[in-house]
Amino acid sequence: MAANAAKEAPPPKETPEAPEAPEPSKEPSPPSTASKPGLPKGDRIYASPIAKKIALERGIPLSKVKGSGPDGRIIREDVEKYKPEPASAGAPAPADPSADYVDIPLSNMRRTIAARLVESKVQSPHYYLTVDIQMDKVLKLREVFNKSLAEKGAKLSINDFVVKAVAKALEDVPEANSAWLGDIIRQ
Repeated sequence: MAANAAKEAPPPKETPEAPEAPEPSKEPSPPSTASKPGLPKGDRIYASPIAKKIALERGIPLSKVKGSGPDGRIIREDVEKYKPEPASAGAPAPADPSADYVDIPLSNMRRTIAARLVESKVQSPHYYLTVDIQMDKVLKLREVFNKSLAEKGAKLSINDFVVKAVAKALEDVPEANSAWLGDIIRQ
């Protein structure tokens, strides 16, 4: 049987050798300047993810950064070297340096803690707690105020009292009214 199978089997085909790759030219080809089809040239800003992140943290508009990467792509070095143009006479004045906030620079420890907190919120399951609050005294106070304000046509809501309580709490504990701005905490 094996002899019959060998006679019936077609002869093995010769495998063609892979064609040799052409030698690369010694002159580099000019970079393609054609934009992707369907995307007009001025509608999209091409930037690396790290460049976008750094620009967001530093408040740098990517539309004003000149890209030096492939096809004008904005890379990390472009954002790090960006210097805003001096304000012209018609531009609005910068924020008052004696503003009501304080910028606190971050230590490496705080930066790491913040990164871990973000990771834990994103990657770990979490749950929310609710609390029941006795607002009977606030409701009575609201009735009294609304009766006195009825002749003026004004009316207070429960939200008005909550907003006032939060504002007073933030005056007492200004650290709670902080914003994370990448490299600083604005308080």
